Amino acid sequence: MIALGIVALATLAANGSRQLRYSAFALLGVSLAANAVSAGQLSMWELAVEGCGALVAFGVLYVAARDRSYGEDPGWRLWVATVVAAAATAACFATLRTASSEVVTVPLIGEDPSGVTAQVAAFWLISSGVAILVTARTPVRGSLGALLMVTGVELLVRLLNAPQLGLTLLLAWIQAVIGLAGAFLIVNERVVREA
Repeated sequence: MIALGIVALATLAANGSRQLRYSAFALLGVSLAANAVSAGQLSMWELAVEGCGALVAFGVLYVAARDRSYGEDPGWRLWVATVVAAAATAACFATLRTASSEVVTVPLIGEDPSGVTAQVAAFWLISSGVAILVTARTPVRGSLGALLMVTGVELLVRLLNAPQLGLTLLLAWIQAVIGLAGAFLIVNERVVREA
């Protein structure tokens, strides 16, 4: 439950940050907290692959920012994205959860064998990503939303009863590609602004 709170706070920090470099650090925090939510469901190697994908995306966006002043002021978009994400998370959990029992018990500290914490974190990250993408004006927030959505999908994939390594590699590559595409768009936007 504590890791779920850290995921939510790191997502809000990434969404509310005005500087791209701070958003990149918050995204790295989201990834680390998401790995802590369901660390017992993957092997050490799979966690390492997901961590490397997040680290590459963080590094690319951090370098693309070039300085601390570059970013986008979320303004009213922060509140719209947060309200939409909270409502969508509650609706998704109420209708789409896969927990077999009607009574949900989640431990405060430690692993959640029912997977409820991972599902709530995944719904929160996916709905936050969609809400940020809908309200984005620049590639800074677009990249942020896309990376949050991929992290949420990673959490949902962990709940599958299927071999995880291939899916983990695929999602780590998608994270790296989104980071590179976001950096490309950010650099182009900066060139246009400075010209």
